[in-house]
Amino acid sequence: MKIIASIILIIGIINPRLTWKVSEGWKFKDAEPSEAYLIMSRIVSVIVLIIVWLFVE
Repeated sequence: MKIIASIILIIGIINPRLTWKVSEGWKFKDAEPSEAYLIMSRIVSVIVLIIVWLFVE
């Protein structure tokens, strides 16, 4: 569980645009995420990754 969550979160850190396309992009035609969304997505992914590694067994 920890490994799978970590892989998904690392992908979100490296390429937040891909995670946006998977989660939200399919709903809209020719839409792009804002830079603010991409930055916040990276920050949240890092925080959640730290929480997963510290508290999930």
